[in-house]
Amino acid sequence: MHTKAKVKTKVGRPAARLGLGARELLLNAATELFAESGAGATTFAMIAKRAGLTPAMLHYYFKDRDELFDAVVEERLLPLIRNVWGPVHAGEDAAQIVEGVVGRLLEGVEKAPWLPSTWMREILNEGGALRERILERLPYEKLRILGNAIARGQKDGLLNPAIVPLLAVPSTIGLAMLHMATANTWAAILHQAPLSREAMRKHITGLLLDGLCHKGRASAKTISREKK
Repeated sequence: MHTKAKVKTKVGRPAARLGLGARELLLNAATELFAESGAGATTFAMIAKRAGLTPAMLHYYFKDRDELFDAVVEERLLPLIRNVWGPVHAGEDAAQIVEGVVGRLLEGVEKAPWLPSTWMREILNEGGALRERILERLPYEKLRILGNAIARGQKDGLLNPAIVPLLAVPSTIGLAMLHMATANTWAAILHQAPLSREAMRKHITGLLLDGLCHKGRASAKTISREKK
């Protein structure tokens, strides 16, 4: 176990941040930079500079990049993933699961605004430096519950038979992450205020649930015939 090292900081470093401890400062800096530049492109020097500490201090806590990557995954990413999927239980219907997952994901992003960008860069991207670490640790027993709930709903004639249960999780997470990662960009392009969390939740769940539930669903051919 590491002993506590004396923290040296640059002049002007806020004292309140030092209350986090050097290791926490370094992990926070690494997590922010991974979202901005990608884990593979982020150097120890960049992390130390962002934290206001020395590269030697970073090497004191993390002997190499692999150890740092493991710490970011275990202490920053996985707690958020567990919070999103932990409450999911067998027996819930698919709509309940989707609404809960999206709601908890949005709540998590308010506390960790770096998450969507990190997810897009490091997990969706096949070359992401954190990809394999995350894929090895995902709570697959929880993820399967959503696919099983969709298959059950389809069998009962309640859900859209065109939905592929296997793709339910990547569709749910992917749609949510894409919207959150690009929301501010589109708001700026369209000269509009950024969406609130509640507005984002309604938008994402609306898209997902309207596609999931085929009640009242009209095909393009049906709409075309009605126009004629």
